[in-house]
Amino acid sequence: MGKSQLVQRVRQVEVTDPVAAAARYDYADAFELRLPEPDPHAPEAWVRAGLAGTPQWVDRVAGMLGVRGGAAEQADHVEGFRIVESGPDVVRLTASLPLMHVALIGRRVEPDRRLFTSVLRYRRPGPARLVWRVVGIGHRWAARRLIASKVSAN
Repeated sequence: MGKSQLVQRVRQVEVTDPVAAAARYDYADAFELRLPEPDPHAPEAWVRAGLAGTPQWVDRVAGMLGVRGGAAEQADHVEGFRIVESGPDVVRLTASLPLMHVALIGRRVEPDRRLFTSVLRYRRPGPARLVWRVVGIGHRWAARRLIASKVSAN
């Protein structure tokens, strides 16, 4: 099954992730993908593949917000996000940006079911709300593609 077919299977779902439930947030969304077969990869692998495969315009917008990826990536960072937790069933990345604090969580809920949750806490609520009103549209588009990422067999 190709990536575009997988993207069509992604659906936005209620935010139930424990990371989101553990603290106050200003915005959160979650996307679910049921795969046609079990996924042997840990969530870090498909989240890395998804972030690395984002279109250039998404990278430019992320850079304007303060997310800095690039060639000097470290093992504990992915495209400007710091890995704070990674295991066989979950990966949690964070970034503290000028306008907001961002947490991205990838979970293997079942062997054939992925869940991707984004949680934002605004540092500067007024400007952050205005920016997110526009940027959020692109984020939701990119999140659907990220969760459907295929992991290369390098």
